[in-house]
Amino acid sequence: MSEYRRVLIPIDLTPEVHTLAPAVRRMIDIGDAEITLLHVVDAQPRRDRAGRALRLMTELELFGRRQFRGARISRRIEWGRPADCILNVIRTESPDAVLLTGGQSSSGPLRSIAAEVMAEAPCPMLLEWAVTAGVSARGNGAHTQPVCCALDLDDTDERVLTEAVWAAARIGVPLKLVHALAPRDSKVAMLWDPQVRERETATARSRMAAVRDRYAPGAGLQVDVGMAAPVINRAIRLHNAGLLVAGGSREALLSAESQCPVLYVGPLSRSRAGRPVPVGQTELAAGRCA
Repeated sequence: MSEYRRVLIPIDLTPEVHTLAPAVRRMIDIGDAEITLLHVVDAQPRRDRAGRALRLMTELELFGRRQFRGARISRRIEWGRPADCILNVIRTESPDAVLLTGGQSSSGPLRSIAAEVMAEAPCPMLLEWAVTAGVSARGNGAHTQPVCCALDLDDTDERVLTEAVWAAARIGVPLKLVHALAPRDSKVAMLWDPQVRERETATARSRMAAVRDRYAPGAGLQVDVGMAAPVINRAIRLHNAGLLVAGGSREALLSAESQCPVLYVGPLSRSRAGRPVPVGQTELAAGRCA
């Protein structure tokens, strides 16, 4: 089971940087955790680079003091292409998790940098949408908003569900398991034949129950016919979820857009990723704030 004691947070220090969603804060802002705030400058200033780095380090320190109360904070600045720099830090420092922010609707559901990092990173990724902090803070509150876990009923389920069980326990909320029964290929008859739909749904629920009983006894089950994004989105809204845990397709990720943060668990092969990629010309400034 995971313990997120070393968390990397790439931030851009723009005015719209928001407060962490309650579920995310309860997972990472704890006394035995170390959070590294990373700011990447993609421009290459010819003069006063040291002075600019000092100013950015001060901004990171102020940001860290405003946002976090329990975790220890480290600061880091790099110069280069943002996605490459972030991935290089991930591969060299091996954090337990990385927290990224999704884009505004005008820039697409995922910022290009976030999408590129999530496609390559070898560790679990926490994704916050630009507006979810306010959404997640409303409703029933962080203590009662459950964790939803999207299962594909394939070989990714054990890894995804293990992370979901840990997250729900850390936050202290119930766990709801969701599966979208897509009417494709041989299952397309579910769209017009109630008997086929009932049979396929019962089979999927039985498979989910077997997984649930092994890894997450007591978790709720929900099976709906439809494509992943709308089915998972409905489950998030139905349960007023404070976090979605998912793996596999990007479609599951986007189901939580503007609804709740996502803990994305990539393929197991990524956790065995090799050496860091070259990022071109970089410069590192590192420090620590209280």
